[in-house]
Amino acid sequence: MTVRPPQAYRKQITDDPVTAALEQEVLAEKAGTLARLNTKLEQALARIPDATQNAGEDEQRKRALRIAEAGEALWHVTIQRELCGFLRHKAFFDHMGVPAAVRLSAGPVPEHLKAREKGK
Repeated sequence: MTVRPPQAYRKQITDDPVTAALEQEVLAEKAGTLARLNTKLEQALARIPDATQNAGEDEQRKRALRIAEAGEALWHVTIQRELCGFLRHKAFFDHMGVPAAVRLSAGPVPEHLKAREKGK
C-alpha cells in the first residue's frame, strides 16, 4: 500500500503557455486584492476611537460601529488570505495590531449598527 499526499498539495506542472499565463494573472489579481484589503483594514483600525471610561452613549455607539467596520474589513482580509493560501492568521493579526474586540467582531457589520448610523 502506498500513501499519496492530497491532490491539492501536488504541484501542477503545465506545459501550456496560455494556462501558465492565465494562472500568473490570477495570482497577480489575488495579491493585488490582498494588498488593497490590507490597506482598508489599516484605515479601519485607525478610525477606531480610543475607549474612555466617561464616554457618552453616542461615543460608545460610534466606537461599536467602528469596531464592527474594522471587523468586516478583517473578515475580508481573512477570506482573501485563505484564497491566497495563507491559512494561519494569528501572527498577521498580531503584526497588524488587531485588537481582540475587532477579532471577535469579524464578519459583516450588524444591521442594527448600520441603521443607527443612517438615522443620524
